[in-house]
Amino acid sequence: MTYLRLENLCKRFGETTAVDGIDLSIAQGEFVSLLGPSGCGKTTTLQMIAGFAEPSAGRILLEGRDLTPIPPEKRGLGIVFQSYALFPHMTVTQNIAFGLDMRRVDSGERERRVRNALELVHLGQHAKRYPRELSGGQRQRVALARALVIAPPLLLLDEPLSNLDAKLREEMQDELRAIQRKVGTTTLMVTHDQAEALAISDRVVLLNRGSIVRIDTPHAVYEDPQQAFAAHFIGQTNLLSGHIELRVEGPVLSANGTCFALPAGITAAGAALFSLRPERIRLTHAGSGRLSGRVGQRTFHGDHWVLNIDTGLGPLRVLLTNDGCAAAADGDAVGLDWADDALRPVREGV
Repeated sequence: MTYLRLENLCKRFGETTAVDGIDLSIAQGEFVSLLGPSGCGKTTTLQMIAGFAEPSAGRILLEGRDLTPIPPEKRGLGIVFQSYALFPHMTVTQNIAFGLDMRRVDSGERERRVRNALELVHLGQHAKRYPRELSGGQRQRVALARALVIAPPLLLLDEPLSNLDAKLREEMQDELRAIQRKVGTTTLMVTHDQAEALAISDRVVLLNRGSIVRIDTPHAVYEDPQQAFAAHFIGQTNLLSGHIELRVEGPVLSANGTCFALPAGITAAGAALFSLRPERIRLTHAGSGRLSGRVGQRTFHGDHWVLNIDTGLGPLRVLLTNDGCAAAADGDAVGLDWADDALRPVREGV
């Protein structure tokens, strides 16, 4: 059942359209991420839901109530900003209690809720510290606790982990998802980090140029991107462009005098574009597999190797899990192979 509903939501700045007719339904308890490049409209959408930006058109419905005309301070939403926006002169306890103080919650209830919030984010021993005495991850937890302590109907996260280093960011992704599942608060997060969106979201809303490109589960969006933009933006991919020919032995994709076999289910000839994820490609002995190539360059990333392979269809990127053995060396002739379902048809544009 729909809990949060955006109906034809638009935002224009003069002649520039930042958000162009977004329709989106979110169920109660869902964790949904707005994902896309800079300027795609994701932050503007979040600001309209929060009440910090007025829609040019459309409505925002929460449990059937139209939030559009309601000022931000009366929407009762929980918000965690990129900068955390903690009060430097207040302790952790005072920061978390701020929203309850503004709502004039009685002291006994306030203390109970702050204590529970501190336990939720594992900061009980830091209750009397000031923000300057905390690490980045701890400050992020304080901001999250302050947003959740008021028991908001909706939690909005604006790039909440972007200020953390890579290792801490990955740890906090797990913690953020665990906290959200425990409290069950419907959550909408803005991020430009596709790995982050895939890791912690129930569904991903991919935006580009103010419009929704795709809404689906992280696995579905990654495995079957459908659009070239989605394939490129979410993860890494190889785009194989050519012409489908229907031959006696089966369909093939040909380009630049090179061809390889396509799945038998393809029955229409003509121009085509396919996405092939680097990790779905297997290296075989030279002269075997679907396609022949030569290693142009390889780089080592610890848990995996990345190889750039020169082929008749152009350069292909291959990702190989580190199994303890060195990958094929620069200049080596190799064969490339993959399962039929690794090749996904995509369309150009958004």
